[in-house]
Amino acid sequence: MKLLNPSVRGSSAVLAGALLLGSLTACGGSSNQAAAEADTSMLTLAIDHDMASSGFDPLRVSAAQRQFFEGLYESLMTLQPDGSAGPGLAEEFSYNADNTVLTLTLRDDVTFTDGSKLDADLVKANLDRRSDPALSAYSTVAKGGAQEITSVNVVSPTEVALTFAAPQPGFEKNLASPLGMIVGKDGVEDTASLAATPDGSGPYTLDPTTVKGSKYVFVKNEESSEASDFAFDKVVFSVVQDPQARANALVSGQADVAMLTSSTVDFAESKGLGVSQIGGTVQSLISFDKIGKTAPAFAEEKVRRAFNYAIDRKALVDALHKGDIPAWNALPKDSAGFTEDLETEFAYDPEKAKSLLAEAGYPDGFDFTIIASAQTQTDLQAIQKDLAAVGITMNVKMAASTDEAFAAVATTPLGYGPLNWDNPVGVMYGAVLNGFANVQKATDEELSAATAELAAAKDDAAAKTAATKLNTRLVESGWVIPLYEALTNQGYNTKKVAPVEFAGTNAFPLLSSYKPAS
Repeated sequence: MKLLNPSVRGSSAVLAGALLLGSLTACGGSSNQAAAEADTSMLTLAIDHDMASSGFDPLRVSAAQRQFFEGLYESLMTLQPDGSAGPGLAEEFSYNADNTVLTLTLRDDVTFTDGSKLDADLVKANLDRRSDPALSAYSTVAKGGAQEITSVNVVSPTEVALTFAAPQPGFEKNLASPLGMIVGKDGVEDTASLAATPDGSGPYTLDPTTVKGSKYVFVKNEESSEASDFAFDKVVFSVVQDPQARANALVSGQADVAMLTSSTVDFAESKGLGVSQIGGTVQSLISFDKIGKTAPAFAEEKVRRAFNYAIDRKALVDALHKGDIPAWNALPKDSAGFTEDLETEFAYDPEKAKSLLAEAGYPDGFDFTIIASAQTQTDLQAIQKDLAAVGITMNVKMAASTDEAFAAVATTPLGYGPLNWDNPVGVMYGAVLNGFANVQKATDEELSAATAELAAAKDDAAAKTAATKLNTRLVESGWVIPLYEALTNQGYNTKKVAPVEFAGTNAFPLLSSYKPAS
């Protein structure tokens, strides 16, 4: 069993199903991939949701959008092919004796699209935005955050010091995530401009042929010294919401790489396409409301726990997600905290669910509303039937807009989407305890203690103990209701693209990792 690195790499969770904009028309017919030339002129990626639905401010995004934004922005540290952190905009770093101050030495050759230059003042101006609650990438370092930065100080034009409220050894790994992305001077001074125009120093710039919400066109930024690390002159991100349409786009040659669901992998492989896979993402119901603000029943732990017994995970996977793995653990199978005990303890048991509801004061059940997208509607309708059998009426409402989908974290008690646990401490601090999954500011002492214990673990044995505590408490508390572990699948045209490689256990390949077929 592989033990997860307990150090924090930043927030790593997103409800991809809530991002609703854009689609490509599904295309039938036979594959024409053989006609594609293995060149570097253009790479087209079919993605499952609009990566820039909130604009081009990289601090508003999550780790799931990293691949898209690393085309436009550089980070203070960079994610390496093995999943570690390496030099980025900061070429060196050092800590003081008690790990409460991190000093970064910056490169002096970086120019942003607005013409401004990288220096310590600009890094400070970026990090001083950390009090803005809209900037989800900064959620763990804002005042009161788990890794609070109390001050950012300019030491010299090329040196900046970050002072923490508590010791933070290994914090540099966070800076390889969106948290470490740096916006140019104009973008920092006029953040509203980032809604329509990026202001980065990345290897690509946004081309005017971009159609927001549908097709994003990146062209090589010749001013970037990092551009040579990216093989393709142009990268196109095509938003293709429907899973079969994404597979069809790959087969027909409209896309060179596509995010595939497990249900479309066999189809893609039958057409001679390559597929690279990695696990670690657990599709889960996520309790947004643990205090009963949007639905009183959710304030009761026994109610949230009842969901675990009410849902037939195996039937869900057999019917809709063949190839994926039913999950009773919040953490994936290849993780330090996974335990088979949860599979037994929370096995499908509708009568147990009814008993817990009665004990919580809801013998006749209750009703609530969940927001769905085209991607999640079918799953939720299947789950809806299981819940109805124990007396819970889940009204499935299609989101009328992206704004409504994002607002659901505050207006509805439950959400549905993927949690990627490549770094459980980052997920907990950046999403579950402090981020989008807890806008109601609920607390759970056991979850907080287990997360802190995992963050401080000195060896694999300590990490396993803490991760198991965390995993168990997440499930029994009903803060997270796991359903199945989904394999992340990258389908690719073998005539155009080399086999896709993942960065360590990260579910989203580095944009620089896409190479032409030899």
